[in-house]
Amino acid sequence: MDNVINFYEFRRHRKIKKFLRFVVIIGVIAIFFVFAYLLIVTGMNHPTEFPSYIEPKP
Repeated sequence: MDNVINFYEFRRHRKIKKFLRFVVIIGVIAIFFVFAYLLIVTGMNHPTEFPSYIEPKP
């Protein structure tokens, strides 16, 4: 009977491992998308007080 209980515990731990691996992969993908979004937003919104061109002096 102990072998059956250990087998079920092993199966449960294997399912928990798969679930945790899935959660970690989803978390890494989410962090990557947030990082890419922040890079895109900060790259598109240039500060207005610093023009990208040099104004000619009169």
